[in-house]
Amino acid sequence: MNKKKLWELDNKLDPSVEKFTVGSDYLLDAELLIYDIKASKAHAKMLKEKNVLSDADYKNAQKGLDEILELWKEGKFEIRQEQEDGHTAIEQFLTEKYGEVGKKIHTGRSRNDQVLVMLRLYMKKEAKNISKKVSLLADAFSTKAKENKNVQMPGYTHAQKAMPASVSMWLGSFSDALKDQKVFFDGLCELLDQSPLGSASGFGIANFDTNREFTSKEMGFKKVQKNPMYCAMSRGQFENQFLGTFSPSVLIFSRFVNDLLLFTMQEFDFFSLPASFTTGSSIMPQKRNYDVLEIARGRINAYFSAQSEIQNLCKCLISGYNRDTQLTKEIFVKQVKNLDEIVDVLTLVVKNLKIQEKKLSSAMTDDLFATEQVYDLVSSGKSFRTAYLEIKKDLNKS
Repeated sequence: MNKKKLWELDNKLDPSVEKFTVGSDYLLDAELLIYDIKASKAHAKMLKEKNVLSDADYKNAQKGLDEILELWKEGKFEIRQEQEDGHTAIEQFLTEKYGEVGKKIHTGRSRNDQVLVMLRLYMKKEAKNISKKVSLLADAFSTKAKENKNVQMPGYTHAQKAMPASVSMWLGSFSDALKDQKVFFDGLCELLDQSPLGSASGFGIANFDTNREFTSKEMGFKKVQKNPMYCAMSRGQFENQFLGTFSPSVLIFSRFVNDLLLFTMQEFDFFSLPASFTTGSSIMPQKRNYDVLEIARGRINAYFSAQSEIQNLCKCLISGYNRDTQLTKEIFVKQVKNLDEIVDVLTLVVKNLKIQEKKLSSAMTDDLFATEQVYDLVSSGKSFRTAYLEIKKDLNKS
């Protein structure tokens, strides 16, 4: 089996340098391989149209790529550290099994645009997937709000009781906030819907037409990302844009999680979750812990840290490809999974949230209605400030 790197002759890379530079990239590519295969199929079809691949070559390429896909689905397609990445593993598989077609498949592309298009296809899918899930979470908030439209609860400013609110108002605020994010999700999907394949190492290929419009259409992209240097620049940039687009939603999640951690404290006991959503203590038999919310809070903080990490990796780079951006892949893929799981678990939390109406009712103390008393006096003809001072004076007596 061929263990050489695509760029390697006889000089072997030092094992420590290999391990350091490859990192976990080959393992991540094992997760993302389905997108690399999709792009390779489109690329092979374009090469056939340009007569770089014969009909026989093309059939072998498609057959080989289908074999890789089946092996991948069964967890049997191995990408080795010495291969560096999935792109190399695919090419070497085709070469070893089908000969010349494996040597031709790289024509008109670089591993740079291969990883770009692989990640772009992944981003497109996940942007739509998570956008839909956030919409479902907004609906869950809305449904729970409607179910409790007549239940009052205190509203707080400066973490102190302020004015009357309602469970419907509280939950509805999160629903409305998340629904407003759709315009940004749509913008992200529009941004991602452009193919970088054919930009090669970031400069195109002057004497070879890669027919980028053809491969773009084959992969289902709306358009081609035309400037090849912009394609190179977008590595890390689009990952940052993806995470940044969902950041306001994650901030909304954070507000809800922190509210619920406060309101489920025994001193409040406004809301609760089923016992199956809580954990216990190994020493304190009475404990019922809302760990799911604490872990959500921690993972929310990790999300924002990761976004900063990607920005820091990219902010000092010059134009053209820089291998630093390889490090963004692991961070990005991990946080896409993290975001997906946070949305899933919060949707479960909202749907299973129990409203403690008696506790909420007893929390509706008279001081919450002070502002309403002021406006009762205003409606009888008094100026606001006179009414305000009158009610304030009465409250200070007590």
